[in-house]
Amino acid sequence: MKLLSNTFLIVACASGMLMMGSCRKNLLDQAPTTEVAVSDFWLTEADAQSALNGLYAAVRPCFDRDYYMDGHAEYTRVRGNGTVSGNLRLGDAYNGGNYDPSGYAGSFDKMYRYLYGAVNRANYVITNAQKMQSEGIGTAANMELVIGEARLLRGLAYFKLISMWGDVPYFTKVAESNDEVSKLARLPIAQVRDSILADYAYAFEKLPAKPSVLGRASKPAVLALRGKLNLYWASWKKNGWPELQGFTQDAAEATSAFTAAATDFKSVINDYGLTLYMNGDPGEIDSLGAAEKLPNYYHLFTPKANGNSEMIMVFTHGGIGTDQGEELMRDFAGRSHEGSQLWVAPRYELADRYQLTTTGDFAPKLVQLNPTTNPAARTTLNSAVNPNSYRNRDYRMKATMQWDYETSIGMISLASTGWTPFIYQTWAAKVVINGQTYTTYNTDGSNSGYVFRKFVRNYAGVEVKEILHGPW
Repeated sequence: MKLLSNTFLIVACASGMLMMGSCRKNLLDQAPTTEVAVSDFWLTEADAQSALNGLYAAVRPCFDRDYYMDGHAEYTRVRGNGTVSGNLRLGDAYNGGNYDPSGYAGSFDKMYRYLYGAVNRANYVITNAQKMQSEGIGTAANMELVIGEARLLRGLAYFKLISMWGDVPYFTKVAESNDEVSKLARLPIAQVRDSILADYAYAFEKLPAKPSVLGRASKPAVLALRGKLNLYWASWKKNGWPELQGFTQDAAEATSAFTAAATDFKSVINDYGLTLYMNGDPGEIDSLGAAEKLPNYYHLFTPKANGNSEMIMVFTHGGIGTDQGEELMRDFAGRSHEGSQLWVAPRYELADRYQLTTTGDFAPKLVQLNPTTNPAARTTLNSAVNPNSYRNRDYRMKATMQWDYETSIGMISLASTGWTPFIYQTWAAKVVINGQTYTTYNTDGSNSGYVFRKFVRNYAGVEVKEILHGPW
């Protein structure tokens, strides 16, 4: 019995091996179930459009938090741990960067990687779309449009690379592995700039005067970006770049670039029928402290203004439930606004830049006084914590920032908690103003004396949460 059992086992195993041998090719040669095989893609215009959408998604996270860069200057404060792992989307391009003046340009490894990832994705789209062209797939105009948008986005990525690192490696092929590009020498910034301008020139020729849908590029976007590149180049050539070895100043070249920038910007303004939001009407403004009526400039940075012609180049988001949401309010507001984190805040130097509506001149500079040690701080003329110091300022100031006793709608669990006044260093405290009790704005992360109103919704009902993954 035992012998029979072993014999059966051997035969069964042998039979199984024979079966595996005869079926091995079919078992292993399977079509992918989680992605489209290369041989099955780039066959239609729809494939090209899908790849282009993927490129937009790859470029977007390299630019969606550029306000952090303002922490390198005097007008905005960025909290030091605002971009550490866990406080940004997992793997975000801005993660780990140093955004205070003392650490300028430090720890931007992820930004470097993401930008070159966008470059490689652009090269992938351009190369394959050109191959489709040569094979007669799709209409010529549509394929040129795909290539034009891809070249614009590639130029945009390289523009940010040179603005941060100067001389950088440059390649236009599709890199299948890091080994293919990791040892490329840095190309002089002037040559990279010329290549960006070539991409922009092609894009301008092929793109339409108006975008086909919100979030797609058009001729005004190309001119605006080319103008910005020339403006940067002019500034570098005029003022020098001492840290960049081999870079020289050239007054004549600076003047030429300034002129080119002005020409492009003038064309954007005059040649494409673009108008300011609400035709530039400033709208209504409430009294000091109140916020029932906010200027039109405030609404320009809320969903209310989506799609208006003042927006020249935008990256769209998928909305709630798509893992493509924006976190602007989470960065710009405090804890009393859906548990936001207040990673960025304006400084008093920004407040000093808003002119008076009565004369058009700048007001006397604000004086920093501490109300906890100076009993007269809130009544002293031009004191930064005296609400009356902000009378008759440019409407855009009230739309952009909050100072002491300015209010906004607090919110939690998608419901309004009512008006909450900002009072410096008085976090989530009960206060009585004009006989009515309020809970102050909880901004324990702020030490600048101000918070932003810009990008902070003045209504409840939409959740703010950390996005841990996205389409990249």
